[in-house]
Amino acid sequence: MQMMTLNNGVKMPALGLGTYALRGKECERAIKDALECGYRLFDTAQMYANQREIGNAIKQMPRKELFLETKISQNASFSEAKNIIHRALDELQTDYLDLLLIHDNYSRSKEIYEAMQEAYKQGLIKALGISNFNANAYALFIKEVEIMPTINQCQTHLFYQQKALRAAMKETILQSWSPFIAGRKEVFENDLVQNLSKKYGKTPAQIILRFLNEENIALIPKTSRKERMKENLDIFDFTLETQDRENLRKLDQNKSYFSWVD
Repeated sequence: MQMMTLNNGVKMPALGLGTYALRGKECERAIKDALECGYRLFDTAQMYANQREIGNAIKQMPRKELFLETKISQNASFSEAKNIIHRALDELQTDYLDLLLIHDNYSRSKEIYEAMQEAYKQGLIKALGISNFNANAYALFIKEVEIMPTINQCQTHLFYQQKALRAAMKETILQSWSPFIAGRKEVFENDLVQNLSKKYGKTPAQIILRFLNEENIALIPKTSRKERMKENLDIFDFTLETQDRENLRKLDQNKSYFSWVD
């Protein structure tokens, strides 16, 4: 697995499994399938309500081989954030989190982050991050915190490449949620993507993920199907030509495809 180095020196897999909407036994089965395929990074969140199932599925794996990331998903106070952190550790059945994010730009984000920074200094978290912060919110936030976020997890895909946000984040890596725009057909059926799929002998999904990977964007595509897991992971054995990457950059429409983000 290709690794990315965060701004605090922590190594993170470049591609992991998103677990949004995975619940119960289906979640445990999906995580076990992903482990068999070679996944080691698993992304979850307080609001996903599946941390316990993920903890159950991974407990036979050596902890040092895994990268677990989760998110605080409420406008919590300092004390509430501390409780959420300890609940995540309990449910995931681990002594530490590799990465903890604030799920959105809440009014009390600074207070939440203070609790996260305290847990980081205690060794309970290896890296801190944020999610769904636009360029302006990011610029304001980093002026108010002691520890620079390592990750900003945002909607990022071929049609919304977050170029302005990436330019603003010199020390923070962008991590893409929904790189396939929740499976919308137009991204897979795009003429350029189809042509590159034939040229490289890769699926449209692999072309999309490889392009984002070569743009230094971390990836957490969600799927519960083992064959898709294998497909999504099989993107590190080819390189896109410079002109092909430039043509894919031109597909950017610079707009959100999810109204709730706006």
